[in-house]
Amino acid sequence: MYYREFPPHPALVGLVQCIWLFEAAPDDAVEDTQRIVPDGHPEMLLHFGDRFHEVHGDKSIIQSRLIFAGQISKPLLLKPGACAGVVGVRFRSAGARAMLGMPMVEQTDARLDLMDVWGSVGESLLDKIHSAASNFARMAMVEQFLLRRLAGSRIAADAAIAACVAALRASDGGISVDALARIGNLSSRQLERRFLNEVGIPPRLLASILRFRRVFDLFEQPQAGGWVETALSAGYFDQAHMIRDFKRFAGLQPRAFYRGLGGLSAAMLGAG
Repeated sequence: MYYREFPPHPALVGLVQCIWLFEAAPDDAVEDTQRIVPDGHPEMLLHFGDRFHEVHGDKSIIQSRLIFAGQISKPLLLKPGACAGVVGVRFRSAGARAMLGMPMVEQTDARLDLMDVWGSVGESLLDKIHSAASNFARMAMVEQFLLRRLAGSRIAADAAIAACVAALRASDGGISVDALARIGNLSSRQLERRFLNEVGIPPRLLASILRFRRVFDLFEQPQAGGWVETALSAGYFDQAHMIRDFKRFAGLQPRAFYRGLGGLSAAMLGAG
């Protein structure tokens, strides 16, 4: 299995967190269902290998070769193909609207088939990605595509919401909504409406997701403690409070989630 993240071109830093690549071969044994949990980032995915299946109960839906995955508020179950190959663009929380040109709330917990949106432009990009000589070339092609999209976009990022998101991330979700409204010089109603437009989810939900994700960062530290200590360090009132968020965002209790963690899910969490 191969997973690597690349920093974006300087002109994309305000909108893109990273560009990532994932490959798996049949002997990597990652064919089991992967549990992807919310991280506060929308993504664009380009499949140059076997595509993923989304698992919904006893049914599965094969993903398009080129999709936009909006914010998720609950676990997403994916089953990678035997020879998976993906280039992913992880947007900043408030970075995708300038690229997509649509309110982000319309894509929350949804996957948009970009072939329906971009047509021959998307087909041409996929063909180039599929025939590229190396993963570095694939990453560079996607980066150049994003730069062209940005140059042609007439949508400016919402600076007030970007500042609010930065404050949320700096506090690991610990800042209040009232304080965010003051940072953005907005009323609570304006903050909510513009957050949904730019980010796709309300500020309180993003705050909860950031606190939840802090748990994984803490567990990767050499001096990581037990569950109670981790819960308190992440900003939870107690362990029960953290468990409720695990059930909400991962669909499992913490220990059960970690026991089944592997493949793309583990790579995206940075879990060792």
